[in-house]
Amino acid sequence: MGTGPPAPKERLRSGEYVRHMDIRVFDPKIKHQVGRYLLQSSLAALALFAILAIEGAHLSKAIVIAAIASTAFVLFITPNAPSARPRNVIGGHLLCLAIGSAFSLFSGAAIGHDILAEAPLLFDVGAALAVGLSFLAMATTDTEHALAAGTTLGVIANQFSLSLVLFVAIGVVALSLVHVALRRHLRDLR
Repeated sequence: MGTGPPAPKERLRSGEYVRHMDIRVFDPKIKHQVGRYLLQSSLAALALFAILAIEGAHLSKAIVIAAIASTAFVLFITPNAPSARPRNVIGGHLLCLAIGSAFSLFSGAAIGHDILAEAPLLFDVGAALAVGLSFLAMATTDTEHALAAGTTLGVIANQFSLSLVLFVAIGVVALSLVHVALRRHLRDLR
């Protein structure tokens, strides 16, 4: 066998195949690209810090922050992935923001509040349907960005507010602009 990772399956003398489990802890490419790994991870952290600091985000927005932080990972660690395209990042988050906002506004309205008060399980069903609708909307508009589904849940969990809408919109646009500006210097680290 070579020095690379084990083959996905190996044939034994008996003719049976045995699958190898990949139990590596570190990516073998890191030996030759330590600086790039550190640089791109640092850029992601710095961009996210700037967004959080400028917008004054608090942990009360934890689900939305997690969705945006995950997006930062994609943009800076796998910058050439299809889901890292600005169309996918911005479009996916904005679609999910709209769907989450619609559900949140309905559940906060008098009639929605009354319905959900009578049957709390309906809130969970509605939230799941909102996420499913987000998936469908992203798939049909070619703006697939799976991490944006967290935005749908985040808006539902935090209730609709203009500050939350602005946080998501400004955050994903800013991350995308930084990504586009640095893209020629970024490499996929997977």
